[in-house]
Amino acid sequence: GGRVVRDDGGSGQQAEQDFAQDTSGNIWHIALDTAPTLTLTAASAFASGRAISAFGQGNDGEIYVIDYANGNLYRLQQAGGGGGIIPTRLSATGCVDASDAKRPARGLIPYAPNAPFWSDGAEKDRWIALPNGSTMTIQSSGDWNFPNGTVLMKNFRVGTRLIETRLFMRHPDGDWAGYTYEWNDAQTDATRVIGGKEAPKGLANDWIFPSESECLTCHTAAAGRSLGIETAQLNGNFAYPAPGRTANQLVTHSHIGTVTPAIDQDPATLPALPGPSGSGALNDRAPAYLHTHCSLWHRRGGGTPVNLDFRFTTPLSQTNACNATPTNSLGISNARIIAPGAASRSTVPARMNRR
Repeated sequence: GGRVVRDDGGSGQQAEQDFAQDTSGNIWHIALDTAPTLTLTAASAFASGRAISAFGQGNDGEIYVIDYANGNLYRLQQAGGGGGIIPTRLSATGCVDASDAKRPARGLIPYAPNAPFWSDGAEKDRWIALPNGSTMTIQSSGDWNFPNGTVLMKNFRVGTRLIETRLFMRHPDGDWAGYTYEWNDAQTDATRVIGGKEAPKGLANDWIFPSESECLTCHTAAAGRSLGIETAQLNGNFAYPAPGRTANQLVTHSHIGTVTPAIDQDPATLPALPGPSGSGALNDRAPAYLHTHCSLWHRRGGGTPVNLDFRFTTPLSQTNACNATPTNSLGISNARIIAPGAASRSTVPARMNRR
């Protein structure tokens, strides 16, 4: 018995929710993209000992609960022994060179996806940090799974100027979380942004620093969390600054022993996404764009209320998009998700051209 209350951060688009039972005071935390069904038990809960009537989130991103029995407000606080805190300064994270935060720490592995996300025209540099002696596991879907303790780092640049650095961590308990840092004007260090913000950075639009929950809105469990690190995305050459060689990324990871099982096939026989703005066939480049920007939600188990599958490996006839009526027409007359031969009636290209 008892009433169940929940917190979704004030937005139906949040990637996670907290649930509580007012009579027992038990609190559960689950991801919205958890596959049904999930059984919640007292053993998997945090016993708060409070009669919880509501959740609330402060401007600093902290979560609070209201105890209706005494009318007090309580903050959820990390218990001791949780493995430390996330540093305020990027230079203190261990992910960058402590003497030059613009450089990655020694041991991080650079990479680049074949079909990267569009980020308002910003250039990006990316690295993988793995715990010593651990490997990434290649799954049958082509997605890569990561050991606990992994950190993925990404820099956003406009020209040579750094704007933001994001860290995507798989914590020791297996949960993923994202953290973002804003670079100072002197380009000497970056400060952690908590709860997200928008700030002018000399661009056409204000730069958006995502909140912690917004990171998991895009980094869905259905897409394997990492998004850009999968076989088809890494099946291409990369110019490694050290030791100054250009090599296929799949071959490189297999050679240095960071993937399981080892990749012994010729990369030419493995799937590879083309660059959406490259010179490949349009019939390949367009699905590559949709794979990167849309398939993180629009796939089997993606957690959306529409039955779309925009993975690169899905034939166009099986995407459930051709001549399909959209749930939101965007004001387009006789709209279809993809209207063959009629881009003006298709909501897919219309969405790409809107903010």
